[in-house]
Amino acid sequence: MQKWILCTLLALALAFTVRCARLLTASAALEEVDVVVNKSNDIAPLSREEVRRIFMGDKSSWRGGKRITVLMLAIDQPERVVILQAVFKMNESEYTKYFLQAAFTGRVQAAPRDLPSAAQMKAHLAANPNAIGYLRKEDVDDGVNVVLKLP
Repeated sequence: MQKWILCTLLALALAFTVRCARLLTASAALEEVDVVVNKSNDIAPLSREEVRRIFMGDKSSWRGGKRITVLMLAIDQPERVVILQAVFKMNESEYTKYFLQAAFTGRVQAAPRDLPSAAQMKAHLAANPNAIGYLRKEDVDDGVNVVLKLP
């Protein structure tokens, strides 16, 4: 009986440790996400509020009238959680609800486009001079311009 209790307590402690490690990893990711645009986009660095307005659909065009294409990584990507918290100030369900309502009422022209990976994000950013998205700091290269670093 004591061995069973000891094993159960060890299993719970291990599960708790794994969960804490995941939380620490997610917190560390917060320091590593950069909002980026196509290399040819000469926009100056943006404030967090400006990025929020763009991602929320409140600002839909760059200077000169070019329509902004907002890119998001897929739901299972950790960078998305960082963006939802730091930029949107929402969780996944609030984000989904917001864009469903905004599309229904005509508040936004288009919801952000979801992409499955950082490689796809970089490819879309390279192909579209009006796109904005985000990457982990390690994924940023000279093919994009960083407009906001999210601590």
